[in-house]
Amino acid sequence: MRTAIYGIGNILMGDDGVGPAVVRHLASLPLPPNVVLEDLGTPSLDLPSYLLGLDTVIFIDAVAADAPPGTIRVYSRDEIMAAPTGIRVSPHEPSITDALIVLDFAGTAPREVMLVGVVPETLDGGMALSAAVAAAVPRAGEVVAVMIITPVHAPHCSPLVHRDE
Repeated sequence: MRTAIYGIGNILMGDDGVGPAVVRHLASLPLPPNVVLEDLGTPSLDLPSYLLGLDTVIFIDAVAADAPPGTIRVYSRDEIMAAPTGIRVSPHEPSITDALIVLDFAGTAPREVMLVGVVPETLDGGMALSAAVAAAVPRAGEVVAVMIITPVHAPHCSPLVHRDE
């Protein structure tokens, strides 16, 4: 079973760089040999190619949610796919949803896809994470590590994770 952990975000836009920060944190930990760990930055049309041949993908990114900065949210594949598609102008083109739609159509999408999201405080320019998001980096790394160990039950296994209902 091949698993990938991908950090997404622009390190030049404050808390949008939380995905890459969590990947850097995870790089210091021992990971199983079947796990790929990579900072994708702000992927573009090449995002679907990163998902080919994988069974499980865990994305880490900043997410907009009605919660305090630094809150960690875990989204299932179904929750990701429920996000509307359409015309967007953002650093994340295509979206994870768009990439999964393309791969589902081709019959090559990963079976398990999860998003570990961290609520940002600021997306203003700058390379530093806010204090709340910086404090969430090791907790988000812990959530991802648990997901690798127990992927089916991961969204429910940690009191550090708040789920959107």
